Amino acid sequence: MLNSGDWTAIGTGALAVATVGLAWVTVKTAEADRRHDDTKRAEDRERDDRLHKEQLDQLERRELVERTAREDYEARQVLVVVEEKEHQGRGHDFNRRIILSTPHAYPIKWAEGRLVNQTNSGLGINSFGHAGDDPYIDAERIYYAFWAAVSPLTPEAQPIMRFVDWHGNLYFQYRHYTKRFGQNTSWEQAAQVIDEWIRTGPKPD
Repeated sequence: MLNSGDWTAIGTGALAVATVGLAWVTVKTAEADRRHDDTKRAEDRERDDRLHKEQLDQLERRELVERTAREDYEARQVLVVVEEKEHQGRGHDFNRRIILSTPHAYPIKWAEGRLVNQTNSGLGINSFGHAGDDPYIDAERIYYAFWAAVSPLTPEAQPIMRFVDWHGNLYFQYRHYTKRFGQNTSWEQAAQVIDEWIRTGPKPD
């Protein structure tokens, strides 16, 4: 039969076991809470990083759109004028003088052109037959002049011009419409795209 000392020992042991158990539970709970907090902080950092990246991406896209619009607006300062004017004695019956001009504040390079005429199968592209005169300037603009031989069979042939702006962008201008294209775009591709836009582009309501 257990005496009071035995019960005291049992109670003390039970209390010790309970204390150890409570301590173990406390430690495990603290570890679980710490892991949960670490996970939550990591998720919060990932969310913040993702939101920050999305904001940067949106800002970059907006800046790209604004820069593209600004550069395209600048490119429309390039003008092309066609004069019915003859220039004999160069091996061709040149009867058109095509003049591309740009403001001094908007330098360009690689200015050149072709003639576009309508054919039964679409648009035909022909060389001017002239590499272009030396550029000349006045107080406001720089001029690049070319001579072309327009056949009596295609009197409505129009020039398509291309140039590279000082940002390195390639533009084509056809029938007074200027559009940016990729660096490998051919004369035929550019003429077809601009011609289609002229014929089927946005119309007023």
